[in-house]
Amino acid sequence: MASPTYDTAFVDELIDDVEAYLQRCHALTDFAESQVEERVRLARLVNRLGSDRDELQATVERLKQQVEALDARLGSLNRTAAVRLAQAPKRLWRLVRRNPAR
Repeated sequence: MASPTYDTAFVDELIDDVEAYLQRCHALTDFAESQVEERVRLARLVNRLGSDRDELQATVERLKQQVEALDARLGSLNRTAAVRLAQAPKRLWRLVRRNPAR
């Protein structure tokens, strides 16, 4: 009885299929690694944007307080006698323009 022989064409095709499968696995692995790197990059960007947003909100609050303080100072200056006297000619001119002589 002779020993069985294998079909060379079948084995070669099987080897080619396995090599193609390994190539696809390699390509998918590369793609997955690039996706992970991109997600890490995006996560870092989101964190940086969040911290920038917090800093900007703090700056806006500081500026808002400064504006309120300046507004209060301006209001108190407008109530002083010197400013009222300085604005008197302008007020008189408005009054004359609104009520022209008939």
